Formats: sequence, C-alpha cells, structure tokens
Amino acid sequence: MKENTGKSKYVILGMLARMPQTGYNMKKWIEKEYSHFWQESYGQIYPTLKKLVAEGLAVPSEEQGNGRGQITYSITDDGRKELDHWLRKAPEIEKLRYEILLKVSFGENTEPNVLLGHLDDFATRNENMIRDMKEYLQYFELLKEQGIDCTYSHLTALCGVYIYSAMRDWAGEAKRIISEREVDSK
Repeated sequence: MKENTGKSKYVILGMLARMPQTGYNMKKWIEKEYSHFWQESYGQIYPTLKKLVAEGLAVPSEEQGNGRGQITYSITDDGRKELDHWLRKAPEIEKLRYEILLKVSFGENTEPNVLLGHLDDFATRNENMIRDMKEYLQYFELLKEQGIDCTYSHLTALCGVYIYSAMRDWAGEAKRIISEREVDSK
C-alpha cells in the first residue's frame, strides 16, 4: 500500500485548476505526466474527490456524452484558495527510498555478480525513464508550437531527465567500483 502523505488533495486540486476532469482521466494523467515523481491510486483519488466535494473545494457534474455517466469534477473558488495556500507553503523534505541502495549497502552478504546484475537492471530502467522524459519534453515543445503553455510540466520532465541520468551514471560507477574491488581481492 502506498504511503498516504495527505497530498492527494492538492494533486487533485492542482489538476482541477487546469481543467475539469473525471477521476479516471486524473489517474491516467498522473500515470503519464507525474509517474516519475508522484503516484496516486484510484483508492486515493475517488475518496479524495468525495472529500473535496464535501468540503466545498470541488463540485461534480454528470457527463452524459459517453453514456457511462462519468462524473466530471471542477474546482471551486474555495478550492483555488486552498490550492494557493498550499502552494505558498515550503515543501516538506523529500524522502529518497530506493531498494537498490539497501541491497548495495548490504552487498558484502552476496556475490558481486548478483549486485552487478541488479545494477544493470537499475541502469536500464533509468535509461528507459530518461527516454520517456525526453519524449515528454518533445511533446511539450509541440504543444508550445500550438500556443499551449506547458512550462511547468516541461520543468518536471526536465527534472526527471536529470534525476534518472544521475541514477544511471551512479549505477555505472557502482559497477566499476564493485568490479575493481573483486579484481583487487583475488
């Protein structure tokens, strides 16, 4: 189960501030644009939407267009004020949690080849994420050419490029050090 940080409220308010949306569309948008730094499950989105409506921060409306009776939510003026209040607060300190770092930390308890394999997989995953982030950057440039301002989305994807590049590079350096250590110990 994902850790509940209490930030789901603000993720949803921020998305609703961009445009009215269904819970389903929010989940898909989060998976595409924010997955490199944030996750939300349907089990977080729908209860949060109900709470936002109860607090007067969002309003629902039935959408008849697709015949599925999906509910589209919009942010209220109070919701915008709540979002603005949160945006003005200093962010909490980020917590880095990478299982690969735990495994490397306890590396003396396994064979070097096990760690080298994990590091290869980690580097590949990060390389794939770099590619994805660069594709998003290209997409945001296309939107910019159409007059759609994606400056802030561009910045989060750019951060992803830098983070995943650093992690990929670290994995290469870690492999080099482990390999050299193995040669030196023989």
